[in-house]
Amino acid sequence: MSKRTKRTVFGSAALLSIAALIAKVLSAFYRVPLQNLAGDLGFYVYQQVYPLYGIGMTFALNGLPVFISRLVAEKTVAERPALVRQLRSILVGVSLAAFVGFQATAPWIAGAMGDQDLTSMIRAVSWMYLFMPTLALGRGYYQGTLDMTPTAVSQVVEQILRVAVIIWAAWYFHGHPAWTYYEMGTFAMTGATIGALGAAWTLHRYRRRDPFWGTVHLATPDNSWRLLTRQLLLQGGSICLFAAALILFQLVDSFTVARSLQKIGYLPVAARSLKGIYDRGQPLVQLGLVLSSAFGTTLVPNLTRALQSGSRLRIQRLATEVTHISLLFSVAATGGLIALLPWINQFLFGDREQLMTLALYLGAIILVAMINTYNAILQSVGNYRAATYGLLIGIALKAALTGPLIRIFGLPGASLATLIGLAVVWWIIFNQLPSLIRISVSTRLFGTRLLGVTIPMMIATFMIACASQAVLGVSRWASIGVTLIGIAAGVTIFLTLALRNKLLTIREWLVLPFGSGMLHLVQRLQRNK
Repeated sequence: MSKRTKRTVFGSAALLSIAALIAKVLSAFYRVPLQNLAGDLGFYVYQQVYPLYGIGMTFALNGLPVFISRLVAEKTVAERPALVRQLRSILVGVSLAAFVGFQATAPWIAGAMGDQDLTSMIRAVSWMYLFMPTLALGRGYYQGTLDMTPTAVSQVVEQILRVAVIIWAAWYFHGHPAWTYYEMGTFAMTGATIGALGAAWTLHRYRRRDPFWGTVHLATPDNSWRLLTRQLLLQGGSICLFAAALILFQLVDSFTVARSLQKIGYLPVAARSLKGIYDRGQPLVQLGLVLSSAFGTTLVPNLTRALQSGSRLRIQRLATEVTHISLLFSVAATGGLIALLPWINQFLFGDREQLMTLALYLGAIILVAMINTYNAILQSVGNYRAATYGLLIGIALKAALTGPLIRIFGLPGASLATLIGLAVVWWIIFNQLPSLIRISVSTRLFGTRLLGVTIPMMIATFMIACASQAVLGVSRWASIGVTLIGIAAGVTIFLTLALRNKLLTIREWLVLPFGSGMLHLVQRLQRNK
C-alpha cells in the first residue's frame, strides 16, 4: 500500500470516527432536554419504544455496513454491482417483513409492554425500517471501497434531523397541555423516518460519482443466494447483535420493568414514572462508553494483523494493551460518574432520585466496553457463533431475572439483572478467546492496581464535590458548577495516581492521543522537583 493510499485510508477512518463520536454525543444528550421538557412520564413513553428504533438504526449504521463492506472489498469493480443487487434483494425482503410485522403486531407489542397506548408509536417507528436497505447498502458499499465520507456525512445528517424532530416535539408538548404524552411520543418517533430519509438523500448525492446500485448489468451474480443469505444471517447478524447489545437489554426492560413494578404494588402512573427515572442511566452509560470504547478498539486492527502474522510476543503485547486501555477508561469513567452522580442527576434531570439504581446501572460501562473489545478480537479470528450464543444467553438471563430481582430489591433489581446478564456474556466471550490471548488479557493483577487508583479518586472527588456544594449551594445551577469542579479534580487525581503508580507502561501511554504530553509533563515535574 502506497503512502498516499495509507494517508487516504487513515484520513477516511478518522473522519468516520469523528462522525461516530458526534452521532453518539447527540444520541446521548438529546435525552436531557427531552426529559426536562416532557418529564419522567414523557421520557418513559419515548424510551419504551426507543429500542425498536435503536435496533433498526444499529443494523443500518454499524452492523450491516461493516459486514457488507467486507464483502465489497473482496470483489473486483466489475463484480460489485451484481453483489449489491443480490444484497439489495435480500435486505428489501427483510425490511418489508419488519415493517409489516411491526404494523400488524403493534397492539400485541404494546400490550406486552403493559401500555396499549404505545401502539401508534410502534407503528410510527416501523416506517424507518423501509430505508434500511438503502442505508446499509450505501454505507457498506462506500466503506468497502475505503471511502468513509458518505457514511460519515449521512450519519451526522440522520442524527441532526432526528434529534431536531424529537426536541421540537418535546418543546411543543411542553407548551401545549392538550397534547398527550403519547401524541408527543408518536411525533418524536417520526424523527427516525425523517432522519433516515435525510441520510438516504445524502447517500443518493454521492451515487452520482459511483452508481453502486449497479444500473449497468456487467455480470450475473456469481454468489450462491443460499450462501450469501447464510453469511448475512450468521456473520452479519452477529455483528448487528453486538452493535445493538445494550439496546437489546433496554428492549427487555421495556417489557419487564414497569410491569414488574406494578406487580409489587405501584400504580401504573407511578410505575411508568419510575421507569422514566431508571432510563436516565442510558445516556450516562452511552457517555461513558464513548471514551472507553474509542480508545480500546482502535488497537484491535493491529492485534488482528499480529494474529495473521503469528508473532507470539506481538500478539501477547497487543492483547495486553487492548485490555488495559479499555479497562482503564471504562473503570475511570464509571468511578467518576458514580462519585458525582448526585450532582449530575440534579443538573441534568432536576432531582436526585434513584441514585442507587443509577449507580448500579453505570457498572454496565465496564462490562459493555470489555465485551465489545473481546468480541472484536473474536470476530477478527472468524469466531462469530460462540459470541452470538453468549449474547443470547445473557439477554435470556436478563429477561428471567428482572422481575424476581425487582420483587426483592425494588427498582435497583432491574440494574442488577442488567449487570448479571452482561457479566455472563463477558464470561462466555472471554472463555472463547484463543488461549494465547486469554492468558495475555488476564486482568487480576492489573485490576487490583486499577482499583487502588480508582477508589481513592472516587473518595477524593466526592469530598471535593461536597466541599464545593458547601460554597456554591444546593440549587440546580450550583450543581453544574459542582460537577465541573468534580470532573476537573477527578481527571487530575486519576491521571496523577495512574502515572505515579505506573498503571500503564510507557508504550501503552504513547498509544493514547494525549499520552506523550502526559509523560513529558510528569518528567518535567520530576526534574523541577
